[in-house]
Amino acid sequence: MEIIWSLLRLGYVIIFFIAVFISLKFEWSKENKDERGQSISNASYRFAFPFLPIGWLFITLYDDFISSMDYETYKLAIWYLLTGTFILQASMVTVLRKKY
Repeated sequence: MEIIWSLLRLGYVIIFFIAVFISLKFEWSKENKDERGQSISNASYRFAFPFLPIGWLFITLYDDFISSMDYETYKLAIWYLLTGTFILQASMVTVLRKKY
């Protein structure tokens, strides 16, 4: 069972690095310099990054009121929150590039 969890975590990290590559490639391209690219970038940020404070709030509320988390679990939750936000942002860039 531990091997399956390790493979899933490795797959998640690979997906995260692909998302970072997609996001940086779009940000540094000529496509982002025009109005269309700026609107795609703004829409993806507007959709993805409100999940950071909301997720952090839920993690803190869970830690304070439901069950106390140890430090390693808290770090892992924040790590998944941050990387998940970047994956969501890169997914939105990909979808919006095809839409507009």
